[in-house]
Amino acid sequence: MAHEMVQMIIGTAIVDARFRQNLLKNTVEVLRDFELTPEESEALARIQADTLHGFAQEVQLWLNTQTIPRVPTPTY
Repeated sequence: MAHEMVQMIIGTAIVDARFRQNLLKNTVEVLRDFELTPEESEALARIQADTLHGFAQEVQLWLNTQTIPRVPTPTY
């Protein structure tokens, strides 16, 4: 599963103060504007953080629990 949209959300929140405030106060509403998987939407909507740092930490904890398929090492 790719998490590009999650990265985009965090990146936008870093550089856009208005977006950041909306993300922290109205997470579910803000997330509707992004193409997230149902799992991503649910995980982000559950985050209750007062700061972007706290939000990002929760996102990182969630991402760490995801199983990401490993690319096989080529054999020669």
